[in-house]
Amino acid sequence: MKRILIILILAHSAIAFSFGQSHLDSLSMANRLYSEGKFDKAAQLYESVLKMGYESPELYYNLGNAYFKQQRIASAILNFERAALRNPSDEDIQFNLELARSFTVDRIEPIPTFFLSAWFSSISSWFSSNTWAYLSMLFFAITLVLGGFFMLSSRISFRKMAFALGTVSIVLTLATASFSAKQRNLITKHNYAIVFKSVVPAKSSPDTSGKDLFILHAGTKVKITNSIGQWYEIRLADGNKGWISHTDIVRI
Repeated sequence: MKRILIILILAHSAIAFSFGQSHLDSLSMANRLYSEGKFDKAAQLYESVLKMGYESPELYYNLGNAYFKQQRIASAILNFERAALRNPSDEDIQFNLELARSFTVDRIEPIPTFFLSAWFSSISSWFSSNTWAYLSMLFFAITLVLGGFFMLSSRISFRKMAFALGTVSIVLTLATASFSAKQRNLITKHNYAIVFKSVVPAKSSPDTSGKDLFILHAGTKVKITNSIGQWYEIRLADGNKGWISHTDIVRI
């Protein structure tokens, strides 16, 4: 039984090593193709690495650049958005995303949001979900240490200080956990999408006979608020709503 277990562990390790080497080799080759100006082949290799199950902000960023060089703006925006979700503080990703957006047709002015909601969203985008989670665990550990000081200290001044700092630490623990959850939800729930069809009429109802409400173009970002069959209800940053086919968009 022990021999079988050892064999299984070694086999699993070999497979994991082989997978790691495979995607690293593909990434290295894709980067080389990109540097040689073969952007279409580089993009194909980057996509193949994603299909292997490997993803990272750098991979999505490189893929976005490869598509941008081919003037495939919608694909470039999609991958820059995915990179930004995983590393929102990266200035290069944000710059290239804004650059790609400048090539889109639609100019949508976002409606003002409640300042607390805007503040929460702004702060949560400072770091990735993992970074916020690590900070939350750090503040939780600090809270436990301060709780120990509060329980064990015999001096009133130390107990008061530990209580005050512990209260602040608890608040920071909860806040950073909330920021982490928000960033994680953006990645896992896929509530946002990019229009891929050149021209898309947003309908008043989820069928082809619905009235055309407004026109969207490739590269525009939308929020998915509902779905019926093969139709999605989408909302724009300016508040306009409509229905479009699932074939017209790709989720971020």
